[in-house]
Order: sequence, then structure tokens, then C-alpha cells
Amino acid sequence: MKKHLLKNIFSVMIFILSGFIITAIASEKEKTFNVSKGDKLAVTVTNGNVTISTWNKDQAYIKVSNIDEDDLNKLKIEQIGNLVVVDFNGQDSDDLLVEVSIPSQFSLDVSSGAGNITTKGNIIGKVGLSTGGGNIKLDDFGDKLSVSTGGGNISAGNIFGEAEISTGGGNISIGNVKSKTEVSTGGGNISIGNIGGNAEVSTAGGIISVGKVSGSAELSTAGGNVNLDGASGQVEVNTAGGNIVVKNISGSIAGNTAGGNIYADLIPPISGYGEFSTAGGDITLTIPSNSKVSIEASVYVGKNIPESEANKFIKSDFESSTVNFVKGNFNKTYLINGGGPTIELNTASGKIKISKK
Repeated sequence: MKKHLLKNIFSVMIFILSGFIITAIASEKEKTFNVSKGDKLAVTVTNGNVTISTWNKDQAYIKVSNIDEDDLNKLKIEQIGNLVVVDFNGQDSDDLLVEVSIPSQFSLDVSSGAGNITTKGNIIGKVGLSTGGGNIKLDDFGDKLSVSTGGGNISAGNIFGEAEISTGGGNISIGNVKSKTEVSTGGGNISIGNIGGNAEVSTAGGIISVGKVSGSAELSTAGGNVNLDGASGQVEVNTAGGNIVVKNISGSIAGNTAGGNIYADLIPPISGYGEFSTAGGDITLTIPSNSKVSIEASVYVGKNIPESEANKFIKSDFESSTVNFVKGNFNKTYLINGGGPTIELNTASGKIKISKK
């Protein structure tokens, strides 16, 4: 009797455990569609990661794995004309993974409520990618790219078209961009290669580093350093407290920092107005010896310092044309090679150095 009872209890336990095992097993679905170059993929998932790869087949292969049994009826994979759709609105599949293989010439519209998005291979087409908080990692892209995440990091290879990229607080790293670029983060660092068009780059507090910009550039951060390797159009650089380093600038430029140092290297032909100001740092300006520019340098040194002492706050490899010392403001003007576009240098308490090259 006792043995029979134990046997029944053991059988019940096996049944219960097997039930747990069965319910714990996740399911997967996969489909393959014949497609043409230039077709579009639309992926919308409430959560989960999405990975998209390119291959040399005129087919779209979709595999969705780690689907909870309760969510199986909430997944739709279908083809409507030239549109391939993956739609999932389940809530219980925490580890959902969507894997897609498509031809490289394909447009994308991908959205995840919270997961990561990854692309592998060069994708040529209009692309929109968004996630509520995951990371986005991309290879090269052609045409137009629009990417956003609520707070994750974004990295991308070269972009052969326009780019609009934003994150609520992560870092952004991009290769070269062929055309107009708009990049922003709520607080991370930004690194971009060369930009073939206009650039608008901003962060609420990180470091900005940009290569050469063919058009105009507007770079701003609430507190980090800003580095720009070159620009031929109009440039505006602002930081609330970091340093500014700009090189190979031939167009007009305005650089402002609340307390950092400024280093500016200008190249001919210097064709536009320049203004650099800092509330407390030093300013170093380097220009070619054959430049035709007018420079106005100003430092506030206080009323109690004699002119002989104030003179050490502005140093230059060029001879000054005029010197003024009024109400604590020490000013020097330089008309280099007869003068030309005006460059203003202003610091509230730092020093100014003007060097020739």
C-alpha cells in the first residue's frame, strides 16, 4: 500500500514537472518569400531583438524564435505585394528574437519596443529604425537613414546619403556620411567621420568629435569638449564648459565656451568672419603668414594692472597696429598683410596667443 502510494505521488510529480517543462519550451516560426530588389521590409515588435542580414538571394527569409506559447497567435508574418511584414504584439516572450535575411537593395521600417537592432551587410534603400531603449548597431547604408532609440548606444558604418540619428542618452559613433547629417543625444558622446553636406550635431553633455565637413556645421554640447577637423562653410561651435579645437577652417566661424580653452587653425582662403570667445580659458589662433585678415584681440585684465603687465596677456607673431587699454579691457588690433575678413578673439580672464605658420 505504501509503495503504491509513493508510486502515485511520484507519478503526479513527474506529470507536474513535465507540465512546467512543456510550458517553458519556446516556439519558433519561419517563412521564406520571393522578393525583388527595392522591395520593403516592415518589422514591428512590442519587445525583442531584431537582426537583419543581407545575402545574394532574391528571397526574404524570416525566423522568429523564443515565442511564448501564449503569444503564438499574436505573431503575423506575411507578404503583401512588394511589402514583407513581421508584426508581433505579444507580452510574454521576453527573449524574442527576429532574424531576417534580405537582398542588399531593400528598404526597411523596423520598430522594437525595447530590444536591440542590428544590421549586417551593406543595405541600399530608405531605412527607418527605432527602439524604445535598446542599442542599434549598423553596417554601411545607402540612400537615407533615420535611426532613434530611447536611451541606448548607436553605431554605424559609412552612410552614402542623408542621416538623421538620435538617442535619449547613449553614445553615437558613425563613419563617413555623404550628405546632410543631423545627430543628437541626450547626454552621450558623439563621434562622426567626414560629412559631405551640412551637419547639425548636439549632445546635452558629452564630447563631440567630427571630421571634415564640406558644408556648414553647427556643433553644440552642454559641457563636453568639441573637436572639428575641418570645414569650408559656416561653422558654429558652442559648449557650456569644455574645450574647443577646430582645424582647417576656411569659411566663417563662431566658437564659444563658458570656461574652456579654444584652439583654432585657419587655412587659406580665409573668406569669412570669425569670432572666438571664452569666459575663462585661453585662446590660441594659428593662421598662415600670407593671410589677409584683421584680428581684434581682447582680454579683461582688471583696472589695477599696468599696461606693461597687461601686454603679456596677448602674444602674437605679428605686429599689432593699435593697442587700447580702457576700463580694464586690454585690446590689440592686427592688420595682417593689409587686413581682410575680421576675426575677433575675446576672453574674460585667460590669455591669447596668435601664431603664424
